[in-house]
Amino acid sequence: MIDVSSWFISKKISLAVLVIIVAGLLSTYLYFVIFYPMLTSTLPTSATVTVNPSLVSLELEITSSEGMREFKDIAIIEVDDVDSLLFRIVDSRVEKLESLSLSGRVRLESGEKTYEISMPCILFPASSCPRITMIIPGYDAPLTIESGRYLLTFELSWREARDSGKVSLMLSPRAYDASMISLGSREPGDTSNWVTAEGSTRSYTLLVDKVEAITDDLGFGEFKAYVWVFQTVGDDVKMFRLELTSIESGIVKAVLDVPVEKKEIYYHVMLAVKARPGSYELSIKHPIQLSIDLRVREG
Repeated sequence: MIDVSSWFISKKISLAVLVIIVAGLLSTYLYFVIFYPMLTSTLPTSATVTVNPSLVSLELEITSSEGMREFKDIAIIEVDDVDSLLFRIVDSRVEKLESLSLSGRVRLESGEKTYEISMPCILFPASSCPRITMIIPGYDAPLTIESGRYLLTFELSWREARDSGKVSLMLSPRAYDASMISLGSREPGDTSNWVTAEGSTRSYTLLVDKVEAITDDLGFGEFKAYVWVFQTVGDDVKMFRLELTSIESGIVKAVLDVPVEKKEIYYHVMLAVKARPGSYELSIKHPIQLSIDLRVREG
């Protein structure tokens, strides 16, 4: 005959042991969630995902005539103040594919903001690839990005692929030698130590915080520039045009047409200038003409 009391005692002991085990597992989980939240977060960390990479390598296996693949959260782009990004494929290799039409899309996501950049016609060997003729910010020209910590996702889509093969790509998030970024109507504050462009007057001025900069970890030197122009009678200034030209090559490396705001009786704008090592001429072309030479040295 079964001893009912012994059976119930055995069941109670088993249940108690099970409760202890579950409580132990739950407390361990809560410990790691509270004290090591990044281990349980869906956001990748710098230990597994590169932060501010100069290049991102991608490999795509193609076994169908058309399709799509998403490379999710492959890097983190950190922007402290404002920055400009220009995504370009700087190196590519196609293996065992007779034809292909390949396009891409970049997605940058932070807690507050999302940017999407179309990259049509990355590669199209022996195939067609019609695209819009308008300039795409972030692909054809630098795109200004606000401060934040952004997860980078890259989507590749293809069509007209013949045979199976592999595509290897090298993606650069900052595929430019220099860029100028409008900081809008900010004012620089104390400019007593800034350098004034020759030819500046009491009616218009170009100022820079320095004329020589050392490269940062990304390989760029950075300057701040400030332009102001008094309004003359009957004059209504809508835009400033600035250019950054390489002194060595004479090539214009960056152009910025920036809408300006009027403050009392003058128009003004502040901008950030970023450039790789070299010598440059920063100039304003409209509505006045002033220039100043800048130099970037490797750190």
